[in-house]
Amino acid sequence: MEFASSIADNVLCSLASHASQEISLAWGAQLELTKLNKTLSVIKLVLEDAEKKQVRDPLITRWLGNLKDVCHDVDDVLDELDFQKLRLKVEVDNYGKIKGKVRRFFSRWNPVVFNFKMRHKVIEIRERLVDIDNEKRQFALLEFVKRAEDPRAPQQVHDDRRMTTSKVEASNVIGRDDDKKQIIKHLLNDTDFSNEENVSVVSIIGLGGLGKTTLAKLVYNDKIVEENFETKMWICVSDNFDIQTLIRGIINAANGPKCEDESLDLMERKLQDTLRGKKILLVLDDIWDSESIGVTIEKWTDLKTLLNVGANGSKIIITTRNKSVALLVSPLYMHYLEGLSHKDCMSLFIQRAFKRGEEQRYQHLIEIGEDIVKKCGGVPLAVATVGSMLYLNTDEHRWSSVRDDDMWSIGNDNILPALKLSYDALPQHLKPCFAFCSLFPKDYQFNSGFLVPLWRAQGYLKACKKNEDFERMSIDYIRQFCSRSLFQVETDLKTAIFFKIHDLVHDLAISVAQVEYSTVNFRPSSAFEMVRHVSISKNDLLGEKAQLPDFMLKSNKLRTILIPREDCQMNQRFVKTCISRLKCMRVLDLNGSPLEELPSSIGSLFHLRFLNLCFNNKIKRLPNSISKLLNLEALALGGCDALEEIPKDIWNLINLRSLTITTQQTYLPKGIRRLTLLQVLYFKGCVNLKSLGEEIQFLNNLRTLAIASCNNLECLPPNMKHMTALHTLSIDDCEKLQLMRSGEGPQVLRSLMIYKSSLEALPHWLEDSADTLQSILVSECHNLTALPELKNFTFLEQLHIVECPKLLALPQGLHCLTELRELNIEGCPELSKSCKRQLKGEEWSKMARQVKITLDADDEEDEAHNRLADGRIAYPTTRHRRRRR
Repeated sequence: MEFASSIADNVLCSLASHASQEISLAWGAQLELTKLNKTLSVIKLVLEDAEKKQVRDPLITRWLGNLKDVCHDVDDVLDELDFQKLRLKVEVDNYGKIKGKVRRFFSRWNPVVFNFKMRHKVIEIRERLVDIDNEKRQFALLEFVKRAEDPRAPQQVHDDRRMTTSKVEASNVIGRDDDKKQIIKHLLNDTDFSNEENVSVVSIIGLGGLGKTTLAKLVYNDKIVEENFETKMWICVSDNFDIQTLIRGIINAANGPKCEDESLDLMERKLQDTLRGKKILLVLDDIWDSESIGVTIEKWTDLKTLLNVGANGSKIIITTRNKSVALLVSPLYMHYLEGLSHKDCMSLFIQRAFKRGEEQRYQHLIEIGEDIVKKCGGVPLAVATVGSMLYLNTDEHRWSSVRDDDMWSIGNDNILPALKLSYDALPQHLKPCFAFCSLFPKDYQFNSGFLVPLWRAQGYLKACKKNEDFERMSIDYIRQFCSRSLFQVETDLKTAIFFKIHDLVHDLAISVAQVEYSTVNFRPSSAFEMVRHVSISKNDLLGEKAQLPDFMLKSNKLRTILIPREDCQMNQRFVKTCISRLKCMRVLDLNGSPLEELPSSIGSLFHLRFLNLCFNNKIKRLPNSISKLLNLEALALGGCDALEEIPKDIWNLINLRSLTITTQQTYLPKGIRRLTLLQVLYFKGCVNLKSLGEEIQFLNNLRTLAIASCNNLECLPPNMKHMTALHTLSIDDCEKLQLMRSGEGPQVLRSLMIYKSSLEALPHWLEDSADTLQSILVSECHNLTALPELKNFTFLEQLHIVECPKLLALPQGLHCLTELRELNIEGCPELSKSCKRQLKGEEWSKMARQVKITLDADDEEDEAHNRLADGRIAYPTTRHRRRRR
């Protein structure tokens, strides 16, 4: 049971906030809150010692679990008090007839009844907390007074050397040259297989954390290997060896025809048509042997038969922890991956623990490091994780405490203690964020844009300002995890990060999250009443009459219901049961569910912060009760193509930070200017929308405005100069939108993205942001003939021009842009030729030394951008459109 200190800190902070606001509560409820605060403060003093000792004492683990449960209940009560204040604010802010309606709207919140209920709730919670305080005495816990951590304080983060690309950086891989050579030797051997089979298998076998995937990537990206195989495909199998999923993935990886909901027979034919006669290399990474979800001889035979249409000499690489899997696939060659030598481990450790060259100044730490590395048992992931944890820390006592920690004596392997030490070293505010990631399945590709509102909904992102930039804060959190080697970055786009979590790190997340989390990879066997977060698997939703699983029926305090896989959809009955029974929910993810209506009882979920209704394409209307969700911070209606209108009272949701809208309305109801905290606004597929209305220009906290596929939209707000916080503007496929007709533009724009526009030149109002603009992306603007003079855009860092065939030359003076770091030109043949000529000039030659210039496509980066744009909640970003070849 972990991160109790973090939860207690949050609750104490909230209690202090309520005390300072002098909330008037009847029948002594305020006094009860004060008593509760004092009791929890006393318990907080021993939590650090308790969290250390629980490793060896399960009774302390149980005690911490009970404490967390009470803290969550306190948080729910305080949240109810905050909701009462919000309700009163909405009532005060409305006038006349509207005021009367709002009063009736919230009639159930009678102040006399409310105060009576609150007092009894607080008394009951305080009595439980007193029992917990008394129980702690049996454990002889030491008190420790520690200065509270400020989650907003800047954290030490590694440099960017390990977070820049999704491909493995060969120069950072230590000790695997011989392994790589042996595997490549067998890949290029075209003679050692039978006449009946064109495709043979090479297996890489090893314990978790040894670097099987890293080795496979080294081989996959080797220049000689690339030259010898016509088509390469990488599929991460993990815990789901499902034939249909694999076939779809292989076709997509080979750039074959698009596969959606076809029959298995049709998909098999598409696969064979795509691969027939080609010399292929297929990597199947991380195959398991579980009977229920892993590989079986029948599944493997079916897949191998389909792949045998490849040319003679085709190869499959599999990576697995289990020799039984390798034997099952009858490999041409089995490569057993061993641990690294001590010398190589020390090189890796030094690389992670010190800045380059600085290790020579700390010989006393190197000696301690030798002992730490020996405890890691040659496992690279363990070495890298512990080294990353100690990065830039030169305190000898800290290094000695890591070496001598009791954690090394727990368990029979070396990897879990190393990972646990890195987790224990995390700042308190990061621990719940890490545990939350356990809800997602193994090998899940995380998108920071999706995680932001989820973490925010749980209160994990603590702000020092009223309208904090939570996107930036969360990205900083993710980079801190990456710097400790707990997350593995695939793509870093500055405004968003894609990352994955190693299987063993995922196991650690599940371990520290128990029993508060019930995940697709772990269901608790007891203590269901303590479960607060659930992720739903496809098996949980089988059948039209699917009801809540038993573990959810007993978990009536759930805060999160999440659907992490796209092929998993809640049905109408399931949703109604969830909403009627689970009143503490903060996160409700109904993405892609085939709902025909949203129950009006949704308005009773007053704790709700995050509601995802994206791609519910049968819903025609939303209940007006949705406007009661005053705590709601993220509402996603993107892809709800049948939605006739949004509720007229939706502007009561004054706590909204993010809003995505798809509607058939021609005009939006008035009142959007009341959403004063709104930071992200996205109109997607509003096919009839003619105007955004003038009120949008008064959203002076709006940071991102994105408009996509609104084919009848005619103009932007007339005076965007009032949008004093607008940093990102994205326009995508709005054929009637007259950008040149807009009045004054935003004054502090940092990023402009225009896709599929009939523009002949960029809008004149762009000059209004000349002093702030950092990125310009123009894509598929087939009539664009000229760019404006850019020499005044002194902060421009990125310029991307994609498929603008009439653009013949870049403006003069581009070399004056001293901050320019990226120039990408794709699908513009004449412009590329012109640039190649200009590069020979003296001024351009100077610029080329500091600017990454790309004159053809980078498919991998394009795909990363597209993944973000097509995310579960579609946040606008600087993506490219991938050219069809």
